Amino acid sequence: MNKIYLTLIGFTLLTGCYYDNEEELYPNATTSTTSTTATTVVSYASDIQPMIAANCASSGCHMAGAQIPDLSDYAKLTNNIARVKVRAIDEKSMPAAAPLSNANIAKLQSWIDAGTPNN
Repeated sequence: MNKIYLTLIGFTLLTGCYYDNEEELYPNATTSTTSTTATTVVSYASDIQPMIAANCASSGCHMAGAQIPDLSDYAKLTNNIARVKVRAIDEKSMPAAAPLSNANIAKLQSWIDAGTPNN
């Protein structure tokens, strides 16, 4: 009888120690309950502007005289931030070549959540 109880207790303890890594289970998730971006200050000058320049406001894309909207500077980007959020974060349909990485989406979302500071 004791062996049955020990077996049941052992089985219960072993099955209760299951650990899931959120990043491995949901590799394309854009939000995380353990996100480090919530505590990280995202800077327009060092994080957002280079990302936009490399992925959006490049030759033939979202620059003056090219695709609308023009995202080539802070004022133009923030004037179109709702559209950027929908296309780049919600729909993941921009940039056209390939969506932003999850890390860049998280940075962009954090910057938007912080009120799009010009820092």
